[in-house]
Amino acid sequence: MKRRIVVLFALLCLGLFTLALAAEDSSLYPVRLDVVKVFSHSDGYKILYRKGAANVAELYIPITWFVPGGKAELIRGNDSAFPFVMVYYRDGKFDHLKLCVKTSIKDLSWGQLSQAEGAGKFEGFTEPQIKY
Repeated sequence: MKRRIVVLFALLCLGLFTLALAAEDSSLYPVRLDVVKVFSHSDGYKILYRKGAANVAELYIPITWFVPGGKAELIRGNDSAFPFVMVYYRDGKFDHLKLCVKTSIKDLSWGQLSQAEGAGKFEGFTEPQIKY
């Protein structure tokens, strides 16, 4: 009986120690943007997102950011929370983002941006120009 109590106590202490390590402050700060519509273009994605209660803002994300280890990641799924963008900041500066979209491009959240409309809109970005 004493042996079981000692083992349970040791496991409890190990679990508490593991939780304490996991609870350390992360240097990443996530910000979620609720997306109204995603427009695809050969140079990137134009995103319309909610700004405040009744306003909409736009965000351009270059296609060059969507490479392994790049500044952006595209996540496709059918979750009811999609579409949205998670923007991550590290020490107050932009680090990377995750664009979560519906799998089917036939979904109403998808649109197509014409070549003329998107010409030059995806160039010269080092970080997203987000309006809160």
